[in-house]
This record gives sequence, structure tokens and C-alpha cells, in this order.
Amino acid sequence: MDWVEGLFEKWKNRTKNYSLWKSLAAYLVLAIGFTVIAAGMTVMVCRSWQNVIRRVNGITEDYNYIEDGDFVLYYKADNAVILSAHDVISLKRSDERLYKALGLVQLLCIPIYSAGAILLVSFLYYRNKLKEPVFLLKAEMQAIRRNDLSFSCRYDSADEMGDICKAMDLMRLSLIENQQSMWELLEEQRKINAAFAHDLRTPLTVINGYMEMLLVHYDSRKVNKDRLMEIFTSIQKQTKRIQIFSETMKEIHGFEALEVQKKAYRKNELVEEVHNLAEGITQGRGLSAAISMDISSERLYYDETVVMEVLGNLLSNAVRYARERIEILIRQEEEYLSLYVKDDGRGMTAEELYKADSPYYTDKAGEESRDGMDRANSRDIHFGLGLTICKILCKKHGGELTLSNSVEGGAIVCARFFVM
Repeated sequence: MDWVEGLFEKWKNRTKNYSLWKSLAAYLVLAIGFTVIAAGMTVMVCRSWQNVIRRVNGITEDYNYIEDGDFVLYYKADNAVILSAHDVISLKRSDERLYKALGLVQLLCIPIYSAGAILLVSFLYYRNKLKEPVFLLKAEMQAIRRNDLSFSCRYDSADEMGDICKAMDLMRLSLIENQQSMWELLEEQRKINAAFAHDLRTPLTVINGYMEMLLVHYDSRKVNKDRLMEIFTSIQKQTKRIQIFSETMKEIHGFEALEVQKKAYRKNELVEEVHNLAEGITQGRGLSAAISMDISSERLYYDETVVMEVLGNLLSNAVRYARERIEILIRQEEEYLSLYVKDDGRGMTAEELYKADSPYYTDKAGEESRDGMDRANSRDIHFGLGLTICKILCKKHGGELTLSNSVEGGAIVCARFFVM
């Protein structure tokens, strides 16, 4: 029977990549063929045994079966059939029962074989086409229910069940990606809160120190009026600093709660918006902005507010360090839109490359901008939130923010957005 198993295994492998309805049709053809062959062979065997019984009882082929094991010989004369009672032959009692049983087998073999073939085909179809993918899908759903995303629902087949398992596995991977993004956002929020608490401690410590000094020395008249006004002014500055801190936290939370709303834009519209923004930021600063584009699609889907907010922050940072020139490259990289902003400044140190997009990070070398702008007048720059905001918005748009240095000198910041 090895050849039968080999033949069936060959059939199974051949139909594995068939669609469900094609596989069902193939199994039905197999069932019909099995029924026809089995029924034909059964009828042939039964008739052969009936002929043996007739020969044993001396009944030739000229005799016809009547009923109850009786056979009769017909004569034809002048187109008339003549029946002679002397030409009736009866089978033995035991042979009569066997003869009738063989006739009954011939009558019932077709419906019996048909039912058996249907049951067999149903079993084989379920086992070969449905059992494994259904088991994998159930196991995948149970794993997801218990928050276990390590189980892979992979089923190597080109049929509909293979497509469903593939879609389920893609959903699992999407859940993993979303969960990682959520944890990254939570970790980012934790860092922001920690940085906020750390930086908030300084003005509170200053205010608390001045208040303790006033409580100790005010009654003793050791604090003159000028010194008192100086203390009040310092306390006022620290209070304003705390107020600005609170506003920046509110702004960050606003960006985190922002819902990305994509719309279709032509690539020329994007270039025009970038040009207008770059011209507005570099105006009057003695800088030139070069814009280049490498986009294959005529239309891109993105949130204009998010993209322009990120680009505005990147250009503001580039203006602080650029000496003469800023370069902007707009490039489509498969399903992503990448905005590269390069300046011809000093570049970033190793610490800045690692920490520049961290909340409230400030660099000592950037305390003074190229045009002497006071950092305290720019809240995003002063509190180190520009790149943090860019990083949050890029992630919200399905992309990322990367920092690097150019081999020619200067820093390069790339903001990527998912635009499909």
C-alpha cells in the first residue's frame, strides 16, 4: 500500500496551493471517481458470483430470473413468447438466499459508496485544507487574548486560509509595533516628566532660599530696600520661569494628543510650502537656503500641519548654527517622505548626537546664536524642546527623527514621515 500513500501524498501536495473552491472541486471529482470505480467493481464481482450460482444449478444464460430463485426459459415463435411450465428451474434454498443478497448488494452499493465517499472527502478536505490553519488561527487569537504576541500564525499555502493566516500574522506584527510605539511614547513622557521635575527644582530652590532669608532677616532690618527689590525681582523671574515650564509641558501634551489627519497634496505644493517656510525663517539673517527634490509620486498623503511644524523647528535650529548656507532635500523613500536639513556649521558633538532630541537638553556651545540672539527670548530653544517636539510628531506620523554629521562639516537632521 506504499504506492497508495505515495499517490495520496502527491495529490495532497498538488492541491495544497489550490484555492478552497478548486480544492473542493478536485476532492469531489475524486469522490465521484472513487464511487464509480468501486460501484462498477462491486457489480462485476456480484454478477460473476451470480453466474457461478446459476452454473452450479444448471441454469444457462438463456434462462431469465423471475422471482424467489425461479428461472424460466422463453420461446419465441411467430413474434410470440411461449412459456412452458416444464422450463422453470428453481435454485437451492441456500443458493437462492445468496443470489438475492448479491442482487441487493448491487442495488445498494451506489448509495453506500456515495455516502462513504462524501464522508471520506469531507474528512480529507478538512484535515488537509482547514485543520492546520484553523488550529493556528485559534492559537493566535488565544495568544493575543492573553497578550502574548510571540506566537507566529504562519501557514505556507497560497489558498484563502494562507491569506487569512498571513493577515493575522501581519496584525500581530502591527500590534507589536504599536505596543513598542506606545512604550516608547510612555518612556518619552517619563523622560519629559523627569526632566521637567529636575529643571523645576532649580527655580523652586531659589525661591525657597530667598523666602527663608526674608523670614530670618526681615524683622532685624538687615535687608535694605535695594536688596529687597533685587530679591523680589529674582523671585519674579523664577516664577515666570516656572510659568513658562508649565506652558511648555502643556504644549508637549498637546502634540502627544494630536491626531494625524492626512490629505492628498501634489509634490509641487509641498515644494512651494517648504520654499516659503525656508524663506521666512532665513529672511534678514544673511543665509541662503538651497532646496532640492527627489520625489517619484505626483501625490503624497500627509498632515501638512505636522510636516511644516517639524520642518520649522529643524530650520530654526539650523539657522542658529549655519554660517552661510542651509540645504533642504525633499526625498521620497518608498512609502516615506524624508526631509533632510543640513547646515554648514560646526556639526554636533558625540553627546549632542545622543542627547539632542532629549527633552530640555541644551548645549553649552549654542548659548549664543550666530546673530547674537538671546536664547531666553526663544522658549523652544532655551528649554531644549525643538527636537523633542520633532521626534514626537515624526512618530505620530509613522516615521522617525535621526541626527548625524556631514562628512563635509555641519549637522544633518532627517525627519521621516509615512505618506502612504
